[in-house]
Amino acid sequence: MRRLFLALIAVSSVALAERRTTPLQSPFELAKAQYERGRYARSIELFGQAIASNEGASVRTQAYYYQGLAMLELGLYYSSFTAFQNVFQSGDTSNKAIYEKAIRNAVSVGDRLDMVDRLGKSLEALPSGVIPPSVNSHAHYAIGAHYFNSGDDKKAAANLKSVGPESPYHAKASFLLGVISTRSRSYSEAMTYFDRAVQSSGREKSALRELARLNLARSAYSAGQVEKSIELYSQFTSASPHWLTILLEASWPLLRVNDTTVSLGNLHTVLSPFYQEDLVGEGYVLRATILFSLCKYEEMRQTLAQFFAIYDPLLRSMQAESNSLGNDYAYYEAFSSGKGLNKAFANTARRDEGVSKLTKVIELLRRERRELAAMGRGDGLSRMGKAVEEAIVSVQRELGKDLRKLHARKLKELVAQREQANYLKVEIVTGEKELIEGQKGLPAKRVVDVETSVGENYHFWPYIGEYWEDELGAYVYTTESSCVN
Repeated sequence: MRRLFLALIAVSSVALAERRTTPLQSPFELAKAQYERGRYARSIELFGQAIASNEGASVRTQAYYYQGLAMLELGLYYSSFTAFQNVFQSGDTSNKAIYEKAIRNAVSVGDRLDMVDRLGKSLEALPSGVIPPSVNSHAHYAIGAHYFNSGDDKKAAANLKSVGPESPYHAKASFLLGVISTRSRSYSEAMTYFDRAVQSSGREKSALRELARLNLARSAYSAGQVEKSIELYSQFTSASPHWLTILLEASWPLLRVNDTTVSLGNLHTVLSPFYQEDLVGEGYVLRATILFSLCKYEEMRQTLAQFFAIYDPLLRSMQAESNSLGNDYAYYEAFSSGKGLNKAFANTARRDEGVSKLTKVIELLRRERRELAAMGRGDGLSRMGKAVEEAIVSVQRELGKDLRKLHARKLKELVAQREQANYLKVEIVTGEKELIEGQKGLPAKRVVDVETSVGENYHFWPYIGEYWEDELGAYVYTTESSCVN
């Protein structure tokens, strides 16, 4: 028994000696060990302790970076974005390897959250030479986005042009350069950039690709390349998220080349019952304009009557909304609740690329808020949850601001359309008078038998008053001019 007791004392002494010779792990080392074992939630808390400790700027920089990685593993995107940004504010600019990785991750997450411009502001404030050359394109893209959103197109362009073709952000940088060129009415230059964005976009960037293609067609028309714009618009299919906009916009260059068959066919789809709860008033005005060029005054009169019947009440509704919704957040609340904004504007807003993206960001942030709440109630988690909540409100206000601007623009367009419609009403009277004087009375209505040919594997089906969804966008409108000369 005495020997066993002595043996235990000896073992205990050895263990105590080992403890004395093994140094205690620092908070950062403990956190990193948890991270490497896949215990991300625990490591986030421990990295927070390392950041709060007095281990120095170098440790603080690494702790922010690894904390950001742990958050990213758990899908906490905004929290990870904040952690990566904190790397650049930690006071240690010597660790280039950490800076390089932090910039790559921050740009990727910031782009997903539509907050890359915020990162650009932080990167622009860094001392010269701090950003590693390997991530120069990432940094230039973020800084360019910052100046783009600030309205400084000159500085934005200088940075965006420095995004190399090998960069994953080359397509987005080219798209923004196209928008900048459009702002300055340099449409040929804009075509170059939008085409570059199309060519640089892979399948994973299909939304950007579609938007770049649409802007390429628009720029061609604005540059006076009417035939080119017709060709570009014709390359879209009904699968495009911009299909309704394409059918409407493509009708303008078709009118310029007197192709009333396809332009009126497009408008037959746009003005169908499928899209009556969208803002397509321009379609009625354009249809009346085309009919005026064909001296089809009775059809023109019917088209304008439909426009006034649908859009006069809508105009009054939008004017009332403009007066009652006093601030950006009110627009967001009305849009998100489905109460306070007319359905036609709400449907149009949902098809807007910017509105759609910010709506998805809000949902992403709300999910992160729920996940943080489920992780516990520690001080660090509470601070993160509060930061996410503030981010949600910020994005909601940003979305409300965009909705307010879109509402004001659509209201202005509707007022202009109504003025044009009233002008066309006067033109009907003038046109009918000239037609009567030219041939001593209005011409009798005639039914014209038009020979129609369709491509192989297609079947011609005459329109007899019923719309079918699978026919939308495929209509052709055959008619003859009723003008005397």
